Amino acid sequence: MILFSKCMSCLIDQQERLIGHTKDEEKKTAFMKEVMLLIGNSGSEKNAPWLTADITKIREKYFGKDDKIAEMKQEFNQLLLQLEGELEQKICENEDPLKEAIRFARIGNYIDFSAVKNVTKEKFMEFFDDEKDQIDEEEYKHLKKDLENGSNMLYVLDNCGEIVLDKLLIRQLKKYYPELHITVMVRGEEALNDATIEDAEMVGLTEEVPIITNNSSIQGVVISKLTEEQKEVLDSADVILAKGQANFESLNGYGKNIYYLFLCKCDLFAKLFDVEPFHGMLVNENRVVC
Repeated sequence: MILFSKCMSCLIDQQERLIGHTKDEEKKTAFMKEVMLLIGNSGSEKNAPWLTADITKIREKYFGKDDKIAEMKQEFNQLLLQLEGELEQKICENEDPLKEAIRFARIGNYIDFSAVKNVTKEKFMEFFDDEKDQIDEEEYKHLKKDLENGSNMLYVLDNCGEIVLDKLLIRQLKKYYPELHITVMVRGEEALNDATIEDAEMVGLTEEVPIITNNSSIQGVVISKLTEEQKEVLDSADVILAKGQANFESLNGYGKNIYYLFLCKCDLFAKLFDVEPFHGMLVNENRVVC
C-alpha cells in the first residue's frame, strides 16, 4: 500500500502527540524537523508502518524510551487475561463459536496507541455488545472453505491485549480444523504497543502454537526484512490471517491468500472502504475493493 498524503499528516500528528508532555520546545522542534525530513525523503517502498519504526528510533534518540507505552501494554495484557475466562465462555456459548471468536479477535484491534488517540477500557468493552458489529457472511464462507482445504496457516498478530483474543480464536481454529498447522508471527522488536515474543509468553500463546517474528520493529510485515526461513513460512501458508491496519498496509498487493481482520481506525481507512469509523472488516487480498 502506498504512502498516502493523509498517512504523512497522521505520522506528524502522532509524533506531536507523543512528545506533547515535553517542555523543551527547542528539542521538540529539532525532532519534528528531522521527522519531516525523513518522511519527505522516503522512497516509494516505505509505507507508514515502516516509517513509524524509523521515526521511533529518532524519537528515542531525542527523548529516550517511553515507559508509559510499556506500562499500557502490561495493563491491557493483564486486563484481557482477567477477562479471558468470561470471554471464552461467551464464545463457546454462541451458536457459531468460530465466527464469534473472529469477531472478538477483531474487537481487540481497538487497542492501538498509535492509530487511536485515546484508548480507554470503557470504549473497548462497549464493542463486545455492539449488535451492529458483524462478520461479513460471504467472506466468512470463503475463509472456512480455505481453512478446510488448507494444510498450513500463518496468523500475523498486531497489538498487545488483542493477543489474548487472538489466542481464543486460535483455540477455536485448532478445534474446528485439527489437521491445520498454525504458525503465529509477532514483531521481532519493540514496535509501540505491538505484540512481541515477550507478550506471547506472558499471555500463554507460546504454549499453544509455534511463534516466529517479522524480524524487525516495523508494525507490519516487510518482505525484504524477513529471513529466508520466515519468508518460507509466509509463502508456504495456504491461508494467512493478518490482524490490523498496519499489516494490511504492508502486505496488501503481495498476492497471497491473505485475510485481513481489522477495525477502520482512521479517516483514510474509513474512506477507502466507505464505512463509518471503527467499522470491523474481514476482507481477502484477492477480493478486496477499496
